[in-house]
Amino acid sequence: MSQENTAMTADEIEAQLEALKRVHEEDSAGAQTALDRRIISFGGAFSFLFAIATIVSIYEIVMRYFFNAPTIWVHETVIALIAVCYLYGGMQCFAADKHIRIGLIYFGTSGGTRRLLDFVNALLALFFALAIAYAAYTMVEKSWWAPQGDLRLERSGSAWNPITPALVKMGLFITAVILSIQSLGHLWVAYKGTGYRQAASEPPGKLAVLGIAVVFGLLLTGGYFLFTEGRSLGIEAGSLLLVGSIMVLILTGIPLAFVTGLIAILFTIAWFGTSGVPLVSSRIYSFVNEYVLVAIPMFVLMASLLDRSGMARDLYDAMRLVAGRLKGGVAIQTLVAAVFLASISGIIGGEIVLLGLIALPQMLRLGYNRALAIGTVCAGGSLGTMIPPSIVLIVYGLTASVSIGDLFLATVVPGLMLATFYIVYIYTRCTLDPTVAPGIPEEDLSMPIGEKLRKMKGVILPVAVAFTVLGSIYGGVASVTEAAAMGVVGVFASAWIRGEVSWELITSSLKQTLETCGMIIWIGLGAAALVGVYNLMGGNRFIESTILDSGASPMVIVLIMMGILIVLGLFMDWIGIALLTMPIFVPIIIKLGMDPVWFGILFAMNMQVSYLSPPFGPAAFYLKSVAPKDMSLSEIFRALLPFIAIQLVALMLVLFFPDVALWLPNWVKGS
Repeated sequence: MSQENTAMTADEIEAQLEALKRVHEEDSAGAQTALDRRIISFGGAFSFLFAIATIVSIYEIVMRYFFNAPTIWVHETVIALIAVCYLYGGMQCFAADKHIRIGLIYFGTSGGTRRLLDFVNALLALFFALAIAYAAYTMVEKSWWAPQGDLRLERSGSAWNPITPALVKMGLFITAVILSIQSLGHLWVAYKGTGYRQAASEPPGKLAVLGIAVVFGLLLTGGYFLFTEGRSLGIEAGSLLLVGSIMVLILTGIPLAFVTGLIAILFTIAWFGTSGVPLVSSRIYSFVNEYVLVAIPMFVLMASLLDRSGMARDLYDAMRLVAGRLKGGVAIQTLVAAVFLASISGIIGGEIVLLGLIALPQMLRLGYNRALAIGTVCAGGSLGTMIPPSIVLIVYGLTASVSIGDLFLATVVPGLMLATFYIVYIYTRCTLDPTVAPGIPEEDLSMPIGEKLRKMKGVILPVAVAFTVLGSIYGGVASVTEAAAMGVVGVFASAWIRGEVSWELITSSLKQTLETCGMIIWIGLGAAALVGVYNLMGGNRFIESTILDSGASPMVIVLIMMGILIVLGLFMDWIGIALLTMPIFVPIIIKLGMDPVWFGILFAMNMQVSYLSPPFGPAAFYLKSVAPKDMSLSEIFRALLPFIAIQLVALMLVLFFPDVALWLPNWVKGS
């Protein structure tokens, strides 16, 4: 097939994807309120705050390194701009139904059953939003008025000393109030049944009613013991009740961010009374003001620009020149391209969708085994958790107080090792059974030298961006956040040089960044609040003492932790797992005399497994969104099993041979 036909096939599939998205959006839009639609329409304007924050960050880099005139206002300005985007992103995702939820039950329902679940979810979301609004108001009251009642806006206390703390706290309060109004609107829509495709009078299924009754029965029983016993429950029973509440609540399909946040509030009230609720809002405020997290939206913006500009597609096409004649060459080139894509963006969902649009149809056209094609795309696209700049490692470094630069160095060898294992598996399987991966037609390989040079030229710019971003981090020239800002400018400049910059490119990339960060950060907000409350309950000391006093060897303790992470990965998103477990696990690792950098790589490898593992397995759902209609989720998950086994082998190697991860950072420090 010629390059033009290949591109046409990808364009056709992309058009089909857009059509499916429109159908889903129309289906969701029917259940949206006027407020939801207004929030979505204003989201584009708010998303430009990401662009302003990037420009301001670049200004600081230029002033510091070229004019030796560091600023005193950039740091706090960027944090405030991004914090506003985080808060608005939560409302936007709620309005557009983009928040992450365990949807195995929820998305399998329709009609009256879906309405019933939506009503339940809206009710739970309302409780969450009202509690956050109350907690935020107590912060606003102290940050906007003096004890005597005079207006006095809280300042940061830095050399610049802006009033951003007062403004961000007010922003959190306004966000919670709007979320409450949104929840009321969703309650009304679900109650009336307007906007649903099925008839509003269609009754919910009997099993659905029974299931929801059981869930609420369990919640009410647990709530009764929690609020009647309170602290007298003890931390042991409290821990079991907390974990059980999470597991039960996610069955309703309520967004994960609201699950953890709601449970944090309920346990705060039961354990410390209503006076303890401000603890939740203070944890949320501290989380959105973390400077390290600013790197996340910038890397997301890099990935969005890369996807929409066409550079990623050209990068994939160029890999044909590297692996075209090998056994399983197209699958191998997909993995090589995935490594490069991961080194530029670190965003997993976008990579899987992109490879699903470009690589999957080509492999299926050539007659590749469907399972091999599926596994290659999902496993390759998931390498973003391991290859720097990995957002997973950025969040781990933040929660564990570990150098992100050291983590990036430590993950290079394990990440490339895992990619190599995938390639060896594909090559071996295709060699033993040539029917699994037929060769590429000779006419596709006999490409004129001029065409080859043109394709290789298209790789120069994105690869240069990757080297610039990672080189500035490893070389100590820029922080992770500053390097991310440089990456955004680099990708944008590359797209400009290629003549691909348009208003549509900019606005759609910024909008995707707002929604993606709304999903990621709001899970973090709920998890951060829950961790703070649980630690105040004494949960961290309880788990630490239980593990350390068990008499188990350090390696057995680490194996137990790995098991816990794998089990949590079956049901929860990685950022929630990181914020829930790392504040407890990392101090234990340090007390055992082990390296937290090494443990961070183990955590990232665990999240690799979670991305592919059923029933949550985000990689499978990302691919399903762009896969042929006859490709079911069960087929996708079955295809991922060999790659999950490879991930576990790589995890065990790093677990039992820590130098696989640590030798590079140790070598850099020693040189």
